[in-house]
Amino acid sequence: MKSKLIHKDFKLQGTSYTANGIMEYLKEKKDYYNFLKLWFDDKDYVLTNTSGSTGKPKEIKLKKSDLIESSKLTARYFDLKVGDKIINCLPIKYIAGKMMLVRSLVLGLDLYIFPATSSPISDLKSNYELIAFTPIQLENSIPFIEKIKKVLVGGSPVQDSLKEKILDSKSMVYETYGMTETITHIAARNLSIGEKEFTTLPGIEIGKRDNCLYIKPNHLSIEMVQTNDVVEFTNKNKFLLIGRGDFIINSGGVKLNPETIEKKLAKYIAVDFIISSIDNTKFGEVVALVFKKNIPDNYNKAFTQLSKYEIPKEVLVIDNFPENNGKINRVKIRSIINNS
Repeated sequence: MKSKLIHKDFKLQGTSYTANGIMEYLKEKKDYYNFLKLWFDDKDYVLTNTSGSTGKPKEIKLKKSDLIESSKLTARYFDLKVGDKIINCLPIKYIAGKMMLVRSLVLGLDLYIFPATSSPISDLKSNYELIAFTPIQLENSIPFIEKIKKVLVGGSPVQDSLKEKILDSKSMVYETYGMTETITHIAARNLSIGEKEFTTLPGIEIGKRDNCLYIKPNHLSIEMVQTNDVVEFTNKNKFLLIGRGDFIINSGGVKLNPETIEKKLAKYIAVDFIISSIDNTKFGEVVALVFKKNIPDNYNKAFTQLSKYEIPKEVLVIDNFPENNGKINRVKIRSIINNS
């Protein structure tokens, strides 16, 4: 099995390593070292945490054979070849960072480790085949990505303002869709050419249950993953992502998606805000517009873009937006505004 866990041509920053060699070299990078111990042990699985988008992260088992098959699918879809230079600037604690390392190990790639910060790269001295970012990392790295052929971005939705900045980029910038349970991406859209729909990777089947996406990742040993993401299909392997079903606001029987409202307002409100809801005795809950730190002048002019049901009935301000692993914690924000 170990021969499948590390390719004979694997390199780290231009230097070839064996399994023992890479563990010795990275022993000071504790997150990397701890994962490599799990990767090279005798078990057929690794433990990892989900991102905690809707609550507390949970620990799950992922088969090593599934991580390998996921790596191969990524290689086929994004045309990765032995010896290609790639960058990881994502935390190894979660699946996206783990998979950048695993892909390098099993595909024989040349991995370069950059800091997992909000501004991970600057003036690159050489060309690279692939990097994966969160949206904030991409936002801060746009001037420097021209030496990277393919850029993946995920972890949270890419806002329209960022999409506009990367249109016609020399790099191919793909927003990816996936989760820990599917071992990262199962679909992607090319933002460099303005694609709006996500297209599934080969062999992935999708469907809807209660208006939410389910996924059959046929390259993995799992049968199906049911998501809470509301989608709209345009054909059997393409979909538009509308928002999360578990964040839906039910106001007097009218169901409203906060992310849809946010997209309408984002073009007109330049400061940080989020759409949430306040408990209401008459309607159950009503739409609330929540600003971080300050309420800007003339914010309500943006309401002309909304339907009468979408217009916020409460406007509030809190000091900070709590996060879970880089994602805004909507559950926590709702709790704050309903208990203040």
